[in-house]
Amino acid sequence: MKALCRIIVVATQAAAFSLAKVPATNFAPSLWPLITGRRAGAIAIHSMKAAPILSKTILALFPASIGGILLRGGGAAADTVVTQNFYGDALGFFGAIRIPATFFAGSSLAAIFTLKSAFSSLSSNNEEGKITTLERRVIKFYHLTSLLAFLLSLNTVVAATSAHTSILHGRFNQMAESAYVLMSREFEYEFVSVRWSFLTSIFCFLGMVTSRVLIEFGLLRKECEETKKDNTLPSIEFGSLKKHDETRDETRKDMAMLVVCSVGALAAHLLSDVNQKLRCWPSLIGMTVHLAQLVMKRAFVEKRPLQIVSVLCTLTSVFYVGKLAVRDIKEGT
Repeated sequence: MKALCRIIVVATQAAAFSLAKVPATNFAPSLWPLITGRRAGAIAIHSMKAAPILSKTILALFPASIGGILLRGGGAAADTVVTQNFYGDALGFFGAIRIPATFFAGSSLAAIFTLKSAFSSLSSNNEEGKITTLERRVIKFYHLTSLLAFLLSLNTVVAATSAHTSILHGRFNQMAESAYVLMSREFEYEFVSVRWSFLTSIFCFLGMVTSRVLIEFGLLRKECEETKKDNTLPSIEFGSLKKHDETRDETRKDMAMLVVCSVGALAAHLLSDVNQKLRCWPSLIGMTVHLAQLVMKRAFVEKRPLQIVSVLCTLTSVFYVGKLAVRDIKEGT
């Protein structure tokens, strides 16, 4: 009877380790002294082989909480975190995110070289009056957002590829509570950089598309102002034409508001969903600050020369963007 009780203990523990996906060799030596006699030992071996079936039977006969207590040996141990191997999940994340990022990169690269004639006419005296101040600023915004979307998408592809290669190397602890915890612990910079670049490129892409629609369909033009400049028309014809142009301008304005509000609604919805599921940060702004801290650490703490060059070039680019924006505002006023 005593030997039978010991066999039941071994079988139950074997079932518990089976649920945790721990090989039998890890626990059999420690429990083997509990069993005496050849017959009891043989029965224990068969019990360990039948551990998966026994574990399923226990969970089927008892509720989840009772089954967990029986298999883990008590209520206190029921809260123990079970780690698993998320190697495949990490590999799949960095491999899958490159597909949409490549699409955004290709589309943004093609968009950079469009509207060249409209952009070149900004500084042409012969074309003065054909493009309004608002149109000129929207065209500049279009080229800026298309460039940012291309750079961020390309960064996503390259960073995901390098992280994918690091995972294939396999020299890291592959056990974690979840795939999120694994990548945050082992590949923090790559994980944050890829997610931030991809999400930001989406919003830049939306801004680029909105600007392109407004320019291509002429939703920012005002024909009424052009009619006022034409003094050669008779007064009767001028009045009817002016009224017609005012109506068309109102229609363009309504369509422009429709486009802006539609894309704005989508952007706000996506940003709200992203902010709720970032987990580690309250918003995308917090994620941006954390990424900036990681970049500064790599540049000035770990002292990586090329990373320092990247930071300096980024700051210089931001300076010139601000300088051009201030100059455009002064010229507009």
